Amino acid sequence: MGNTDLEVGAGYEVFNPPILEMQPGEPNHQLGRFFTVTAVENGGAWVYDGAYESGVSTVFLPADIIVMLRYQKLDKTGETQFAELMTALISSAAAANEQRTLVAAHGTADESVEASHRFFTQFLSGQVKGLAAKGVVNPNLAVVMTELATGVSLA
Repeated sequence: MGNTDLEVGAGYEVFNPPILEMQPGEPNHQLGRFFTVTAVENGGAWVYDGAYESGVSTVFLPADIIVMLRYQKLDKTGETQFAELMTALISSAAAANEQRTLVAAHGTADESVEASHRFFTQFLSGQVKGLAAKGVVNPNLAVVMTELATGVSLA
């Protein structure tokens, strides 16, 4: 597939994600297993695949990198998007409850509740970034959702 096959807003699964050289002074970036195309231009594509050293961002994939990738477009419908969002919430809540149980064994009830709240926001933030990389939610929406969940500004 070439970059002309990439659809803006679509999510893709990559079977051979490469390590990408970034700007001088920045660390190399391992392309994620999933990415969402945010723009196609200048002989390549801008893609979102999660968090970077400097925060939440997109990375430019030149055409010569795109042609080396083995990938497939992910199907998404309203039903699958809803199901993935619900799965993210359910798994985040389950992980937070497990964390509360672990902390309760070694601390106070207040400490365990605080730990579970913190763990929930961290886990859900990771889930939201993953959903954005799969094209389930818009990457800009993922930033807003993460900021609301954690109270930490990513801008």
